[in-house]
Amino acid sequence: MTIIAILLAFALCHFIRELGQVRNHQWLHKWIGIADNAFSKLPSWQDLTGYLIILFIPVLLLGLLNQLVLTAFGTLGVFLLAIAVLVYTFGPRDLDTQVADLIAAPEGPERERAHAALLRGEVPDDQEASRGATVGAVFSEALHRWFGIIFWFAVLGVVGAFLYRVVDWLACERTHLSDGQKHLFLRTRQILDWPAAQLMTLSLAIATDFDSVFAAWKTYHDEQGHGLFEGDNGFLLASARQIVLTGHAAQDGYADQLDGPLSCLKQSMDLVWRILGVWMTVLALLLLIDVVT
Repeated sequence: MTIIAILLAFALCHFIRELGQVRNHQWLHKWIGIADNAFSKLPSWQDLTGYLIILFIPVLLLGLLNQLVLTAFGTLGVFLLAIAVLVYTFGPRDLDTQVADLIAAPEGPERERAHAALLRGEVPDDQEASRGATVGAVFSEALHRWFGIIFWFAVLGVVGAFLYRVVDWLACERTHLSDGQKHLFLRTRQILDWPAAQLMTLSLAIATDFDSVFAAWKTYHDEQGHGLFEGDNGFLLASARQIVLTGHAAQDGYADQLDGPLSCLKQSMDLVWRILGVWMTVLALLLLIDVVT
């Protein structure tokens, strides 16, 4: 059921673009205001207490809904709820569509705006810096829009997917959180990202050049001077840049080519699709041996 729900959610998002309009999370801002008014006098509200209540009450409510659906409608109801939660939590935009629109945009201000939107900031003037930032943006967005959701859905079901997305929203969006609460949400997202980013890096190695990816992964950790479980998830971006910018993606015979400065963008998206293919293959094998349902 896990892999079928993921594939159906992807298909629905791909063919029915209007579904992206349901990914509204204004309710989260309202919930923060309600929680502040109701619980602000609790000890450590500006830190751990507020973090726990703001995060886990919505997650708990979804868990209860999942149990009610299971009781009322059985596994079919849970399956349909899983598809709905995945459609809601993927995004906020469909990455493949955003990349395709950027590639198709005419040169000039329109492309510049689309490129800046993908990078979530200004496009570097230096071409090499721009290429590196573009590769990093594609893989970072793939992690946060798709792979983080898929990983935690496979591990914890709909609660895991919803938990990841709520943490991502609270860590990134402008909300009325205290500095202590914001720091805890940022740290939680980093922790939730870590296993998915590691598996993305391993999948990239399987799908391309294992030695090059491993070398970039190891060099990143050596240069950062910290252990495997410390620091951020920059090892994924370093590995992706190594594969794309050194030409390995073009030399392996799989990546489609695009002439011009956006060639790395198309190659990066091709690699993201191939990583997704590796993940689906692994999930299918786990399904066959009853590790996942």
